[in-house]
Amino acid sequence: MPKYLTAAAVVLALWVAVRSGEVWTGMVPASLIAAVALFDYWLWERGNRPWHDWTVILLLLPAIFAAVWMGVGALLLDVTRTDSERLLYEVGPAIGLVGLLCTLISYHGRHHPGDGS
Repeated sequence: MPKYLTAAAVVLALWVAVRSGEVWTGMVPASLIAAVALFDYWLWERGNRPWHDWTVILLLLPAIFAAVWMGVGALLLDVTRTDSERLLYEVGPAIGLVGLLCTLISYHGRHHPGDGS
């Protein structure tokens, strides 16, 4: 499941990076999300897919912050967009990325069924 969650997050982030047209509220945070998600997956795979791995869990927190920034950053920086553009390039992808990344964290944070946690 992490493979597909990571792939979806990377594709969505790259779509925003290419299509948003905004450097600080689109390209930079989206590129950060894509890079962190790929590195996180690589690190998790290299570690033989451990249960409850704090490194891969904590590594995704800046990506979640970047996704939230995509959703609210343009409002704070007063980026001019129509309502439909705001939904298409900021709010929609931000909600989607936060959901994908939080689901990925919950998968990495699961406990082995036999450890009693």
